[in-house]
Amino acid sequence: MATENKILDFTYEAAEDLSNDRYRIVVLDPATGKVRRPDSAAEMPLGVLQNAPAAGAGAVVRLMGVSKVVLGETVAVNEWIKLEYVSAEDAGKALDADADMDLALGRCLSGGGEDELGEILLSGAVHQVTVV
Repeated sequence: MATENKILDFTYEAAEDLSNDRYRIVVLDPATGKVRRPDSAAEMPLGVLQNAPAAGAGAVVRLMGVSKVVLGETVAVNEWIKLEYVSAEDAGKALDADADMDLALGRCLSGGGEDELGEILLSGAVHQVTVV
């Protein structure tokens, strides 16, 4: 069972309807300063959405601490986590950051399978994964 430990949450305006995106990874749009779903796997992740806001409403994003996160594949404990983008439907789910230069935003504390809730330790900084 996934748990949470809030250290730093911040509220941004939602750039789009995020009512079905609770516990998914979101990005900060550089042009508007609003949060939205990622448009590609190469975008810089901001944090994990904690609520389900409509467009224009306050989107609470966990930047540091422990959060639940929707998994996009089977992810094991202690793996680095990156955001998924295959389509708008899967945007922001958590994947194993296993390729060189993946942008990881935290470590998996409680894993699981696709579409299950896992647990992520958000470090407050994005790391580039180096495969050795």
